[in-house]
Amino acid sequence: MLGARTENVAFRRGKRQGLMMSVTERYLRQDIPCAHKSCRQCPQNNDLAQRGLPQLSDSGMILIPDASVVSRYIELLEHNQALVNLVFCQSVVDALDRRNRTRTIRNVRGIAADPRRTSVVFANEVFDQTHVDAALPNRDGRAAMRAAAWYKEHLDGAGQRSGQYADYRQPGVEVWQLAEFLAEFHPALIEHYASIAESTKDGDMDITEMTPAEYAQARLLAKAQSGYPSHLSPSEIEDGLRSGLLVRGKIRVLQPGGAMRTESQGIIDRGGAADTPDILIVGRTALNRACTGDTVIVRLLTRAEENVDNRDLAADPDSDEAEDDNEAQAVEQIDAGEETSLDNTRKPVRGVVVGVAERKWRPFVATLQLDEAGGSRHLAVPVDSSVPKIRIHYMDTAAIAGKYFVVAIDEWPADSQYPQGHFVRVIGPVGNLDTEVDVILVERQIAVSQSALKFSLASMREMPISTTQCPWSPSAEEVARRRDLRDSLIFSIDPKGSQDIDDAVSMRKTASGYELGVHIADVSQFVLPGSATDTEAMARGTTVYLADRRFNMIPEILSEQICSLRGLTDRYAVSVIWDLDREYNATGVWFGRTLIRSACEMYYEQAQALLDGATKVEGLDPKLEASLSESIVELAKAMRVLRQRRYEAGALELASTEIKFTFDKESGAISELLPKSSLEIHRVIEEAMVFANAAVARRIHEQFPGAALLRRHRSPGSERFARLVDAARTKGFDVDCSSNAALADSLRRITQASAGDPDVVFLAKSMATLAMQEAEYFATGDCGSDQYLHYGLALGFYTHFTSPIRRYADIIVHRQLLEAVAASNSGLQGVVVGSQKWVSDTTGKLNERNRQSKRAQRESTELFQSRYVVQRTVGSGQEHLIAEGVVAEIRTNGLIVYVPKFGLRGPVHLRDSSGQIKLPLSVLSGNERDSDSFIEGCSEFTADTKQLSIRLPMNVPVFQLGSQVLRFSVFDHVRVSLRVLETKRRRPPVYLTLVSRASSKANDMRAYRSTLPSLDKTFRVSAAAGSAGSARKKASEAENATSSVSSRTTVNGRPIVGKSSDSYSVLQKFGEMSLFETHCDVQTL
Repeated sequence: MLGARTENVAFRRGKRQGLMMSVTERYLRQDIPCAHKSCRQCPQNNDLAQRGLPQLSDSGMILIPDASVVSRYIELLEHNQALVNLVFCQSVVDALDRRNRTRTIRNVRGIAADPRRTSVVFANEVFDQTHVDAALPNRDGRAAMRAAAWYKEHLDGAGQRSGQYADYRQPGVEVWQLAEFLAEFHPALIEHYASIAESTKDGDMDITEMTPAEYAQARLLAKAQSGYPSHLSPSEIEDGLRSGLLVRGKIRVLQPGGAMRTESQGIIDRGGAADTPDILIVGRTALNRACTGDTVIVRLLTRAEENVDNRDLAADPDSDEAEDDNEAQAVEQIDAGEETSLDNTRKPVRGVVVGVAERKWRPFVATLQLDEAGGSRHLAVPVDSSVPKIRIHYMDTAAIAGKYFVVAIDEWPADSQYPQGHFVRVIGPVGNLDTEVDVILVERQIAVSQSALKFSLASMREMPISTTQCPWSPSAEEVARRRDLRDSLIFSIDPKGSQDIDDAVSMRKTASGYELGVHIADVSQFVLPGSATDTEAMARGTTVYLADRRFNMIPEILSEQICSLRGLTDRYAVSVIWDLDREYNATGVWFGRTLIRSACEMYYEQAQALLDGATKVEGLDPKLEASLSESIVELAKAMRVLRQRRYEAGALELASTEIKFTFDKESGAISELLPKSSLEIHRVIEEAMVFANAAVARRIHEQFPGAALLRRHRSPGSERFARLVDAARTKGFDVDCSSNAALADSLRRITQASAGDPDVVFLAKSMATLAMQEAEYFATGDCGSDQYLHYGLALGFYTHFTSPIRRYADIIVHRQLLEAVAASNSGLQGVVVGSQKWVSDTTGKLNERNRQSKRAQRESTELFQSRYVVQRTVGSGQEHLIAEGVVAEIRTNGLIVYVPKFGLRGPVHLRDSSGQIKLPLSVLSGNERDSDSFIEGCSEFTADTKQLSIRLPMNVPVFQLGSQVLRFSVFDHVRVSLRVLETKRRRPPVYLTLVSRASSKANDMRAYRSTLPSLDKTFRVSAAAGSAGSARKKASEAENATSSVSSRTTVNGRPIVGKSSDSYSVLQKFGEMSLFETHCDVQTL
């Protein structure tokens, strides 16, 4: 119902028009809900609950922050979940909008959208009970107070008063300063508050210090001094996008540091198709303050503009750009996957950023780069190498030096080389394991710390009781509603030591064929929609698995006890049971809730032993072995057939590296690091789960054609496989990627032909995997049925149903399935799970959560790989850890090498940023101690997608190489040295250095050279950069070696050098020998 008309006045800075005033007409309403759970006066609150939208909790006080708190301390409000039941007034949001604080507005909406925060945005500006006249002094403060007074009256049942308050403060409403409130109710947040207050005291973070007109005028008068161009106005951007002159996209920024990247670069990925090539943006000026993840507006450059020397910005006179050599190498290692591509089929076009449509600033973990001049102005160096340094103000640098801390970006003015930000809080000392884990959690936006991932008291109060003295057991009422399968032979197969057992299987012969069952933990029985546990599970999205720990999605009492399908205990399950004929065709399927008792919880190695025909398997009950073996063998036969059918339909067998760490129980040291082995039983269980997921997908789509939660894997364009195609050709293979069936057939041919070299097979499959897009969840109403396909699995319908303990998507799918078979008694379930908008919004959040979880898992693996290499080198007194690798890719400055033994993939640099060739001496000598010295005089460095070649100087003996040109191709085997770079500012990565070619050739060289002692000391080498001591040692050794070479050293009876020979004659004789040896080797070949 509409009431009186009002006007909202705002001032904005226009690029051409100067200061502009805008007037918005509004009408007051009488039907704005309070969004409080316990309120019965507002009928609209029921609609909020049915749509799954957050509401204010009925426990605890209601907090209404004013504009000064929200604008200046949004970081505190956003990242401390202790602050709940917040009401953000529309008047505050409007005040932020008048100051162009779009990022703060986005953060406010993010808090309101998080169900854990039980916070809302209240439309007080258009509600006739809370509207405040714009002409009153301190109008924004009065509006917040008026809203607070209305909530007090409304929820106390005192009735609603009309009219406006003349006084600012109202009876019954407590007014607190933020510092006083935190000291009284949340003392743990005082330090965080103080750090923000200190870092923002000289800035313009508090928007209440100026009127909107004053603020707009100040922004208008601000002049850019560093050369960053102004961003286009919204109207200019809209016109440019409509005309096609401008392009919108998400940018990925690479900071300087890579060997072939001496300036900042940005990439906008548009799929790489011929008609929409990717966009490359080079230089800080062209990037124009864009950061990774931002949605930017780009103008494409003409060919003439691409050739113009657009000089970059001059350095900030206050900046400290000095980086030690290890720091620069660390950036190169971190950016290994971001180096210049050699794929000419996807040559990008050039562009410049002319606007930022949406910022993706988040809390960043950083370390301190001290300002040499002293004072309080410093640069924070983010651990994410794609993020620029951030200028902060902080006085007590000793408190944060050598520690990780969190910083937030406030703004990036055109007159600043770096974005401006503020210190938030300390995480802990660099190098400490728990600190490093916290860094991963913050960087991946999973949690502010490990302790923050503890479950709330509200969630724990919802948990069923289960103790040693009184273990949980199914209720008689629930047992009566379920299909009782406790007499069936059901068993689980999981990794050894698993506690959270999601799934179990059964397989038995019948008169007409077989009965196959997949039984999944019934988490939805205990996690009810709208409950505190459900809210937390949805916010987490997935269990996060790190190398040495995990963070559960649901409380341990459910995930490891009551829901986990443990052996010989009664458990609730949701089952899919098929009738199969003797050819394993499904003749019928049943879905529903069951009660099961797993006969045995096996780990994979035990099940594989039974599949292989073993008897008396350790750890298994001898009485069950025969029946378990029979079921497993029959299950394997069926799954082989089903898997083959998918392969014939075009399913791909892809590859990824999973690393298994084992730890010493006493010291905590890593005792072993190995890639996880692949057993047939893994594929058997995997196929059973795929079969169940596909069946459930079809069933829920029948019931919810527009709102079923499915999972798809989009078909990639053939141009994305260009790297795989080129690499395969070096081995004589042709790869057809026109369809998933054609690609699968090509990969099978490579597998069969390379049976003796599993590393080549793995790399080929890995390249295919990297070329594809990520699988994603979606609501079926979001696209046509032709886009449901799962490309990798070759299935038209697919979802995730089999892991509800660790994936929230599976819980939703369980609810939809149970609705579909009328097995749920909850009316709310049907409303929520059947809403396309709710499912669509939720899948977007779950996709992002899954991506961040995978990245956290990868970074955790890299952390422990680094610690393992330190153990094996520094910890054991070894200088090098040598391993065999395979060339996975050719880059413009070297190679990408995969090390199968440790599951590592990293760059091997053979050319530095100045273009100088850095070929290690060890390539010729085969001695890892020579990997820090480089052969001088190398030339003709050429690289394409297939091969990299370097011409050696004429005075170098090439022995078994057979040519003066050294070549590396994709799939070549090499030896590399693994070390860890100790850095001051980032997690130390594992660094790879080339030692030699394949081990067999290296051994041949070492054997041959044993007859020619000390010859490698006579030609010119240079020590590795940054190792002055090493250089002096090498020089001394070379001098001693030269003086010790005697006339007895001969080739074919001829002396090479004599005692009195000078360096020039040594090199000349060495050059003659080099040519002679090359000639002999060529004749032999």
